[in-house]
Amino acid sequence: MEIKTAIILAAGKGTRLRSVTRDETPKPLTPLKGQPIIEYSIKALKKAGVQKILLGCGHLLQSFTYLEKKYEEVKIVENPFYDEHASIYTLLMFEKLVNEPFYLLEADILYDPTIFEQFTPVDNNQNLILTSEPLSLDDNVYFDSKEGRLTKLTKKEEDLSETGGVMTGVWAISDGFLNRFAQFCDQVNIEYNEDYEMLLARYSLEQEPINIIHFPDLNWCEIDNEDHLKYALNEVLPLIT
Repeated sequence: MEIKTAIILAAGKGTRLRSVTRDETPKPLTPLKGQPIIEYSIKALKKAGVQKILLGCGHLLQSFTYLEKKYEEVKIVENPFYDEHASIYTLLMFEKLVNEPFYLLEADILYDPTIFEQFTPVDNNQNLILTSEPLSLDDNVYFDSKEGRLTKLTKKEEDLSETGGVMTGVWAISDGFLNRFAQFCDQVNIEYNEDYEMLLARYSLEQEPINIIHFPDLNWCEIDNEDHLKYALNEVLPLIT
């Protein structure tokens, strides 16, 4: 099945990389060998056949607007409450805008762009999360699963009886999912200071399965701080460009 839509979550303030960005550039626009982090994802998605790429932006939003001119597939959707709410609010903004299957990505990740050749649902009803082995970096988000179904995400490895690996920040989501997920969030009365991935894991456990697709040797990283940035430049980028 070919997915034609993607959502990239890019509204956060990226405080842990301020030593590099000086809060003058959004973290996803930090250049890696002359190209902003987020553009690696945009180009990978375009190559995979995605025709609509929605960016959920907030902090320093105007810095992203050039992307709409550079890529006809890109459209910016503003989160005016990025300073008050966590990433779950940014995701739920798209409930009325996206009913079709879509890729969901974080804006600060770098990864092998060929992954979309293998990371594809078999039909419109399947939800997937892309996982890998833990990286030799801090801030891994570990997952637990049962019979291939995501049951928990946590930053504390000790919270899990057995560590299956870590999430990568890449998901494939089914037809009509956001409407069902938004209803669930209303029912359980979520707090908007929660991270989107923790609530998706809870939803997978309690309502609708999100299946694990595990690539243990995936070449990727999230870029949250200077150590991550060095890892991206020295370990990931040379193997994907």
